[in-house]
Amino acid sequence: MSEKQKTLFCGDVNGNFNALFSRVETIVKKSGSFDVLLCVGNFFGNDNSQLDAYRMRTRKVPVTTYVFGPSDVNHVKYYCEEGSEIVPNVIYMGRRGIFTTSSEVKIAYLTGLSRRELGKEIPSCTFEPSDCSAVRDACYRGQSEYRGVDILITTLWPTGVQQDECQKAEVNEDKLSNLIAWLSIHLKPRYHLVPTANKFYERQPYRNQGIHQDYKECATRFIALAPVGSKAKEKWIYACSLQPIAKMRMTDLLQSTTDETECPFDPDLLKQHQPGKVVKVSGNGQFFFNMDASEDDHGKRKRSGGDNAERKRRDIDPDTCWFCLSSPSVEKHLVICVGRHCYLALPKGPLTPFHVLILPIAHHQSVTKSPEEVVKEIKQFKDTLKKFYGCMNNVGVFFERNYKTSHMQIQCVPLPKRCESQILEVFQDEAGINRIELEVLPPYTEISQVALPGSPYFHAELPSGEHVYAKPKQHFPLQFGRDVLSSPPLLDCEDKADWRQCLLSREEEDSLVASFREKFRPFDFTADEDSDSD
Repeated sequence: MSEKQKTLFCGDVNGNFNALFSRVETIVKKSGSFDVLLCVGNFFGNDNSQLDAYRMRTRKVPVTTYVFGPSDVNHVKYYCEEGSEIVPNVIYMGRRGIFTTSSEVKIAYLTGLSRRELGKEIPSCTFEPSDCSAVRDACYRGQSEYRGVDILITTLWPTGVQQDECQKAEVNEDKLSNLIAWLSIHLKPRYHLVPTANKFYERQPYRNQGIHQDYKECATRFIALAPVGSKAKEKWIYACSLQPIAKMRMTDLLQSTTDETECPFDPDLLKQHQPGKVVKVSGNGQFFFNMDASEDDHGKRKRSGGDNAERKRRDIDPDTCWFCLSSPSVEKHLVICVGRHCYLALPKGPLTPFHVLILPIAHHQSVTKSPEEVVKEIKQFKDTLKKFYGCMNNVGVFFERNYKTSHMQIQCVPLPKRCESQILEVFQDEAGINRIELEVLPPYTEISQVALPGSPYFHAELPSGEHVYAKPKQHFPLQFGRDVLSSPPLLDCEDKADWRQCLLSREEEDSLVASFREKFRPFDFTADEDSDSD
């Protein structure tokens, strides 16, 4: 039986970093070390100057901290690439997803506001019904008998949860969501955490419902945490020890408590395989879904011309980019070797020990927008890696996703040579499942020949010399390349399809980098360039 994970949760931080981490440090001294701290609300505030001390390492974050969001348009600019560190030991996980900690605790999250229930779009801060489905599907994937998740984190409250006979919560209508109610009843979390603007709230545990009423499900504890440093002295930090749901005995998981209640959500939500397409508002202000209604203009995302500022890519400051080598934010311990224009680095959550990235030293968004000397050195790195992989009886697949990225990253993944004949077929199968129009390009085709500079694309170079290309549309799966390569016919490691589920410790990363450098040394052309410069 695995050990329990000691977990801390906090509400909206709002820039009060010193108050948060000082309190955590006090708790650690009193109760021993904790495994993770999960920030369930806004991490940033109007004044974030306290973060400088942690960035400069004059102050330390005492517990590995995970941040989600954003849910405030004014804070979007402060967030970094998903999976990167905001400051040392504070990791940004993005707006939606699921990840499993080293203790095998499963954490699902969907943050931000509901665009359809809100009635307007706030750039980078809203979610769609399709996001709910994506989180649900990620939790269900690979499980023949779904038991639930350990933790669910959302910005909004699920509609109905506030109606507790013993303790009703006062929550504004715009903080309630039928979509989150749909997600919660399907995910069956053991703990559901949300932020609240004022008063701490802990509901009596409720027993989840199953499709079959005679089948007992686990119970959920719903908790709303006040903002950090609450002036009203409301509770803003919460601690618990969690046995992973996957390791629990069914008798323990289904054990009843004396204060538990029935599930507060409409059981008909379980019959909806997808959340409602059209959200309407009844006369009393309550939201409901019309499952039979056809999609109309109100149910579609407004599309406008090129002048729509909301759709323009934010300008990136190279000094704050997480991949520009000169940036103080880059994680230099992951760097393997450096050429004249590009460098090789270990990715976060690698698929294999020899999975690496080719990245430009300066800030370039994609291959199609890179100068000739950068493209030339990328080819040199690829050719070198092919020889390196070949000596281990492997072949290399190289892919780039120029979609929802700011700094070019070419993923380089070795596969056993025996898989070579199946790679293209698996790419095509996965594209068919996701309704992606995948084109197979002739050998030696350059991506610049088919994609205009600045236009989004997915491109992969296969060992056969063939290239596959797709033009991403709305909801293009960000992990498409990893989904393909991690599938059973190839690497057979589907648990690594999402890099957030296979993050390594700093010690493990250091070990992989050292091992790669040692084996790669005979092939490393950048060492010769260093000698020439000397």
